[in-house]
Amino acid sequence: MKKTAFLLLLITLFLKLTGQEILIKKLKNQLAQHRQQDSFRVNRLNQLAQLYDVPVGQRDSIAVESMELSRKINYPAGEAVALISLALVKNEKGESEKADSLSKQALTIAEKLGDQWTLAQVLKGAGAYKSFASEAKPALSYFFKAEAIAQENNYIELLSLIQAEISGVYSASLSDYPRALEWALKSLKTAETTNCLNCMEVAWTSTGQVYYQLGDQPRSLEYFKKALAADKRMGNKTKEAVNLINIGERYRLMGQYENAIKPYQEALTLAKSLYLNGLIKSDIADVYVKLGNVPLALEYAFSARDIAVKIGDTEGEAWTAGILGKAYLNKNNPDSALYFAMSGLAAARKTGTLEFMRDNYEVLANAYAQKKDFDHAFNYQALYFKYRDSMLNAEVSNKGNLLQYNYDLEKKQAQIAALNQQKKMQRLFLIASLVVLVMIVILAIVLFRSNRQKHKANILLSDQKELIEQQRNETDRTLLQLQRTQAHLIHSEKMASLGELTAGIAHEIQNPLNFVNNFSELNKELLIEMKDEINKGNMDEVKAIADDVIDNQEKINHHGRRADTIVKGMLQHSRSSTGVKEPTDINKLAEEYLRLAYHGLRAKDKSFNATLQTSYDETIGNINVIPQDIGRVILNLVTNALYAVKEKQNNPYPPNGQQDYEPIVSVSTNAFKPSPTDGGLWVSVSVKDNGDGIPQKVLDKVFQPFFTTKPTGQGTGLGLSLSYDIVKAHGGELKVETKEGEGTEFIMQLPVII
Repeated sequence: MKKTAFLLLLITLFLKLTGQEILIKKLKNQLAQHRQQDSFRVNRLNQLAQLYDVPVGQRDSIAVESMELSRKINYPAGEAVALISLALVKNEKGESEKADSLSKQALTIAEKLGDQWTLAQVLKGAGAYKSFASEAKPALSYFFKAEAIAQENNYIELLSLIQAEISGVYSASLSDYPRALEWALKSLKTAETTNCLNCMEVAWTSTGQVYYQLGDQPRSLEYFKKALAADKRMGNKTKEAVNLINIGERYRLMGQYENAIKPYQEALTLAKSLYLNGLIKSDIADVYVKLGNVPLALEYAFSARDIAVKIGDTEGEAWTAGILGKAYLNKNNPDSALYFAMSGLAAARKTGTLEFMRDNYEVLANAYAQKKDFDHAFNYQALYFKYRDSMLNAEVSNKGNLLQYNYDLEKKQAQIAALNQQKKMQRLFLIASLVVLVMIVILAIVLFRSNRQKHKANILLSDQKELIEQQRNETDRTLLQLQRTQAHLIHSEKMASLGELTAGIAHEIQNPLNFVNNFSELNKELLIEMKDEINKGNMDEVKAIADDVIDNQEKINHHGRRADTIVKGMLQHSRSSTGVKEPTDINKLAEEYLRLAYHGLRAKDKSFNATLQTSYDETIGNINVIPQDIGRVILNLVTNALYAVKEKQNNPYPPNGQQDYEPIVSVSTNAFKPSPTDGGLWVSVSVKDNGDGIPQKVLDKVFQPFFTTKPTGQGTGLGLSLSYDIVKAHGGELKVETKEGEGTEFIMQLPVII
């Protein structure tokens, strides 16, 4: 029916619709409250400009504001996204040349910037622009590039939406439904790995649409129902109305007319646009025609026809006129049926829609038949057959040809079998005569092939032996190279830890050194003053100054000894491990390495600040460990926690619009027993952060050697692996608990050895 073209266009549009009414309201409120000219405002403007529920004129001005503000504050990532949003708007408004120029500018900025997230978004937008412009090949090229970036960088939600976009291009633009189904199912599989309900909804809708195009209405209905449930949970009334229409359409095409009425009626209460309103009413009218309820059919059909005339929807006029004609035929009123069928046929000829020509010709043929005017009835019936036949599915035709071919082939094979049976007796004598000769020939061939195969086998074995030796030599060389690389990386990891210690030590001894310097300067001034008083003969004043000098000297000695203690203590922890366990205050060790890691990071980045929280169990006392090794573990865990909160603080796209984020790293110790019946005592050291957490799909790899999520050059991937080995060597366990978006906690558990 007429929804074939409409729904294809609609699904392509809504695959790109990631916003909802609630989200639009939320973004507008944020923008009203946040008037500062910064990247936060740019990001919210860009989100709003990409929501198709916002009128095109508003999206135009929003995208322009975002572009101008991005340039003003020198924010190229925001400018690139704003430009691609503006390109989509200009294309909708028919300004294709302007849209093309804006799209190219956006791509140039994104590629030059080198930020993969921004580039993926811009490529996705460029693909959407080309898709709207009916340029399937360029659209697919952009989408494939965006998909590769999203997959490589683990942008799962974006990846699912891009795959759905690709499905839409294959379905709506290329009519390649098998390929469209392949990508729709890819999108669904990707979406299922996330908690993104919108991604699931898009994938379900896309899959349902492709199954509809393939003619599998029951399966299509199944996916549209899932999409509808998601729309209701998200509060997206517009998409809810569209999927209600899709569900009603499936029931209507399956002949389940009673079941179709309810979803159509629900969609009617949600539809905002006149076009959707008229479309739904025309569908309901068609259902009531099928059910024989002429009064309701006429009521809805006339209402739908009035809307079509009002908005200039010529296709809608042709469609509803055909429905009115069928309704009047059911009412045995052929004259009214003729009137509306003629009107519908004229409208269908304007649009060139074969479907509506076919339907109105059918009404005309039946109306003239009711009037006993069989000449006209025959002529229109012939035209009806002509247009009906021209719309036969090519796939059905091909299947028919295939069945006919198979039938002819089977018939010919049967004829050949009959001829062979006739000739069978004639061949028996010849076969008997040749049996001996054939046996001799076969024996000769077998002996010849056996000899040749042995020769080939010998050659093959020789080649395989040589290949195995080459592979063994190559493996030995590779293993040696890997061992050298591993040794180098382990050395790099140790040097990185030493660098953290060095920066921390420098900060720790700075305060006592400042005291030493200050009191030394003060003594110098006092001694000069004493010399003056001696010359004057004021011995009482001289004695008072001498007392002050002695006090200051004691303070210098005190702070000098303090600096000496700090240096010796830190060097004790930083020197190479002796491998000997000794009683160690785990609380003091944790506190020292917490300060060292924090001050080490602050030495590199003065702008970074974080809240450090500690909670130490004072009942623990000393435990037998190798302090240098356990110190390295604590230093590594705290350094990773500080890195995590620093990355989250610097994230240009904070989750849920979080702008008041406060980095927090907590270190705590606790004594516990694994079970009430276990007499052994254990100690746990917990390092917790409120960063972005660790993705579940890489959680199993965090303790693997050389695995790291840090950018190239910022991590060796050995810190956690070495820490895990150190804790295991102490008879303990190193565990991790994480929640994406909320933070991570590493827990080191060690047995207390008395």
